[in-house]
Amino acid sequence: MAVESIAARAALRDVDVAIVGAGPVGLMLANLLGMAGIQVAVLEANAELLGLPRAIAYDSETLRLFAQIGLLGEIEGGLIKNPHVRYLNSRGRVLMQADMPAHGPYGHSSLGTFYQPDFERVLLRGLARFDTVKVLFGHQVTSLLQRGEDAVLSIATRNGPSSLRAKFVAGCDGGTSRVRDMLGVRLIGSTYAQRWLVVDAIVKKHRVDQISFHCDPRRPRVELPAVGERVRWEFMQLPGETEEELKNDARITELIAESAGYREVEIERKAVYTFHARVADRWRNRRGFLAGDAAHLMPPFAGQGMNGGMKDAVNLAWKLSSVLKGFAPEAILDSYEQERAPVVRKMVELSRRLGAVIMPTSRRAAALRDAIFACLNMSRAFRAFIGRGGVMPPPAIGRSSLTGAGRDVLIGQMLPQPGVKTPDGSFLLDAFQACHQWMVLGIGVDPATMLSARDRRILDALDARSICINGSGASQHTLELRCDDAVFQAWAKRYAVRAVLVRPDRFIADRLDAKGRDLQVLTPFAKSLDVAAPPIAA
Repeated sequence: MAVESIAARAALRDVDVAIVGAGPVGLMLANLLGMAGIQVAVLEANAELLGLPRAIAYDSETLRLFAQIGLLGEIEGGLIKNPHVRYLNSRGRVLMQADMPAHGPYGHSSLGTFYQPDFERVLLRGLARFDTVKVLFGHQVTSLLQRGEDAVLSIATRNGPSSLRAKFVAGCDGGTSRVRDMLGVRLIGSTYAQRWLVVDAIVKKHRVDQISFHCDPRRPRVELPAVGERVRWEFMQLPGETEEELKNDARITELIAESAGYREVEIERKAVYTFHARVADRWRNRRGFLAGDAAHLMPPFAGQGMNGGMKDAVNLAWKLSSVLKGFAPEAILDSYEQERAPVVRKMVELSRRLGAVIMPTSRRAAALRDAIFACLNMSRAFRAFIGRGGVMPPPAIGRSSLTGAGRDVLIGQMLPQPGVKTPDGSFLLDAFQACHQWMVLGIGVDPATMLSARDRRILDALDARSICINGSGASQHTLELRCDDAVFQAWAKRYAVRAVLVRPDRFIADRLDAKGRDLQVLTPFAKSLDVAAPPIAA
């Protein structure tokens, strides 16, 4: 990777993908494409990484993605894993509570907090591994013109104008995205009337060890432990308060003292935000795509702002890579919006509903809510559902040409990631599936024996991995693994899983059956790879 400062302008050459924005989503997308050997330019208007701790919560999918690109070890030491989560009413009584297991079904911590500047620095350093990736700070995209099979970006730098031609453009430039405007895309949805003060502070020897949502109608607020000696507080701005008054350091210190008892705090960052619940009406315009906040804005109550953008990045990356390498036609890129947009809309709605629990400033509405939760908490099933994080839906994608048809609920799920064993030791399952690799997975059966001849040739051409768990491989290319993970075994039993086709993003594309039928999900690849069915013998 070549990182170029605004003072050292280099001639900009053609690239496969131009990524606009060097935030977490843009940098993750660049790492994913770099892993595939794609020619990438990352264009960032600022002179360096922004360095602000805006996002704070991670989920297991984000950690799984860091592991896929080989950078999990670089961030793991700076995570606060699996803090307790509590929703408390004005009297401090629990409305809901969740305690996540140390390792969730996807192989990593299900929930926790992190320090965004550290994430960004790790992702930027990770790009140094790739000669095909170039990062250009101080380069602001001023226009985007699409011509046939190319997109031409005009760029302003301190040394004058420049331009770049790319086969595809990814707008990862945040909620005020210029790329979104250039693509003629609108955000559809609503904006909250309430505004919130967000404060990141350093508090020596603080005792904040859980995520607390204080559902107090006098002033709703949130408290989160952050990395090091940091704590994040979020306070709703009340009627009659101005932003200037709320951002005053003395007022902030007073609010923290009133809510948490700490009087000695070092304010690291303060900002007043308006929360939005809005999704782009289109995620693609020809050669241009949107990801992260450029494509969707949601209230923070489900912790999916940045995490949603990471899901966008991995969904888009393997498809762009497949097209650019000639494995699949450009038509598969339409599946990006088809798979991600419905899931994002559901997550936005979930965030809105959680906000409705937290944000009432009417004492009558809060009292009614408290009474409802008092009744719900009498149910052991409700408490267990909330306690295991059931309020958050499991990872999923919408149906598209790259998923199987029919009503099989297994299709579109994320494959769980159990621990597995080989003669060489114990590993997580992802250790045997490369970043952009397809996989056929069998449980007690060699999955290669359940593929049609056409699909075997397609998957061979894609260098797919064949794995048999707790069984014998009939094919010499099938890897045999042992799994004693009770959670994984229960999942396989629940869905009667024998063999599945798993995409590079770890989502289940289709279920295999003993008939060895051609899988429609692989048909686009058959056409591009010129793989035909074998002739029928006379």
